[in-house]
Amino acid sequence: MKREIVFGPLRCMPGEKVQGMMDFADTGISSPLTLICGEKEGKTVLLTTGIHGGEYPSIESVIELAQELQPEDICGALVIFHPVNTAGFLERVSAVYPESGENLNRQYPGSPTGTIGQRFAYALTQEVIRKCDFMIDTHGGDLHEVLPPYVYYPGVGDQEVAERSRQAALRVNARYMVRSQADSNAYHMCNRYGIPSMLIEMGGRGLWSKEEVGAYKDNIMNVLRYLDVLPGEAKMPSEPAYVITNAAYIDASQSGCWYPQVSLEQRVKKRRSSGRH
Repeated sequence: MKREIVFGPLRCMPGEKVQGMMDFADTGISSPLTLICGEKEGKTVLLTTGIHGGEYPSIESVIELAQELQPEDICGALVIFHPVNTAGFLERVSAVYPESGENLNRQYPGSPTGTIGQRFAYALTQEVIRKCDFMIDTHGGDLHEVLPPYVYYPGVGDQEVAERSRQAALRVNARYMVRSQADSNAYHMCNRYGIPSMLIEMGGRGLWSKEEVGAYKDNIMNVLRYLDVLPGEAKMPSEPAYVITNAAYIDASQSGCWYPQVSLEQRVKKRRSSGRH
């Protein structure tokens, strides 16, 4: 018989579903948590949303799954945070934790004696991530962002773990798949401890629709089928994602208004110099 799972103050026995709040160290961050423990043995999967509080399609999708999924549906266990950055969600703050102004997804590996964000990252890693077998971190375009569906997996660190992450990411119906070279996000931290992981991004601009949420939930559940947490066969997308191995993130060199000259997904290339000055 599988033993109970324990996260923060919550304990969940096989066949049970419990909900409550989990506090992260002395950060002031307190997040709603749902634990679902199936009767049968299986993986313990961490599902997070709302590390950035304005990414609504992902937040609504995970909230609905936390409500809908029941112990009889799964093998193993689900650990669901919905949302992580509750203060940012309630205050409609883009990208950061309001009290400290820190991006909670850029603080890893964290520190037990550092800033609020660093203490949060350390607590999430040590008290949650290291107790799980797989992590699905869900995001989207924030209040100011529009983007096509993406799935990221960590390309740094243990390459055997990276390949296990990639195989799961192939089951996500997305326009692009990024082999990420960053090393400061929650899902990258999983790789350091031999835990496969991914980050999904869908939607944006502070909006959500039933259609977007339905598509997001389908992706999450398809990955859970691939991991044998949900019954049924995981399907491959009808069209494979375009693979990106070198993603660049460009910031403006000065403040002001932005007037885009291209549309989303329009391809551009560098103009050749004429040699004249």
